[in-house]
Amino acid sequence: MENFSQIDDILLTKFLTGETSEKENEEVEIWLKNDVKNQQYFDELQSVWMLTAKTEVPAVSVNVDKAWERMSQQIEEKNTTKVVNFSPWYKYSAGVAAIVLVFFGIRWYSGQQATPIETTKFVAVDVPQLDTLTDGSLITLNAGTTLAVNSFEGNSREMELDGEAYFEVAHNENQPFIVHTQYGDVTVLGTKFNVNTSSGKVEVTVTEGLVKLTSKEDKYVLLKKGTQGIAALDTSTPKKKEINTVNEMFWKYQKLNFKNDSFDEVISAIAKAYKVDIQVKNENLYRNKVTSSFDHEKIESVFEVLEATLGIRVQKTGDKAYLID
Repeated sequence: MENFSQIDDILLTKFLTGETSEKENEEVEIWLKNDVKNQQYFDELQSVWMLTAKTEVPAVSVNVDKAWERMSQQIEEKNTTKVVNFSPWYKYSAGVAAIVLVFFGIRWYSGQQATPIETTKFVAVDVPQLDTLTDGSLITLNAGTTLAVNSFEGNSREMELDGEAYFEVAHNENQPFIVHTQYGDVTVLGTKFNVNTSSGKVEVTVTEGLVKLTSKEDKYVLLKKGTQGIAALDTSTPKKKEINTVNEMFWKYQKLNFKNDSFDEVISAIAKAYKVDIQVKNENLYRNKVTSSFDHEKIESVFEVLEATLGIRVQKTGDKAYLID
């Protein structure tokens, strides 16, 4: 692996599964930016992970080269809608192939009979609801959310979400955890993330680990801690951005945190958190920066702090409407 010896393949594999530390994440990111060949190599490894994430392997020893060739042939025979071409890089990196085979657990099989899928439905009507799935994963459903969970007896853990939920997934590299929505799918092996489908798109916010968001056009992005992915029916490739996860998770933890944030960002976060409409009459206020935090505060208390620190005036103009000048 002549061009890639400066980083350990095991570290890259851990990075793909979200099991790296903050220091290791920085090491990988620096390595990726250092050389375009590094990024190309990582993309190839990432593609292999995407192809094998839904599979599992029996505990047997394997010949890496023969297993790789056999897997390639079986993929091409099974997949009639997509042709998979494996690049020559694997010939120079049998070590990576072995890691992928063992770490993710690859088993391609055929001839299984279709069986009825048992489904358990979770519904949160007026208030958030906390539940535990059969694999030990924790789910918190926001009000007005429905989650239909299939039986976990197969080689994946799949469910259908309508609304918003926070997932704390029990790790299992042999049984991917998949959340289906009408706008795209979320795939993880074990991590913590929020999924929201209540605004005409799916928003996936990651608080721990690594998450894959795939659009209906089969385009995907990988999301790490502190990032949010967005997919809609009118876009082929999901968008990705860094985000304040504390503010995004207000519905669950009732906390807001601002650190030298623009006035516009603060007002938008408050409006989203408390589900109100806020109009700003004085545009000069947008020049302000805000540093403050709120924990289980009513919106009136939040405005009182802003009034005292910024010298503004907040008027209530309707049931869920406010004017700032």
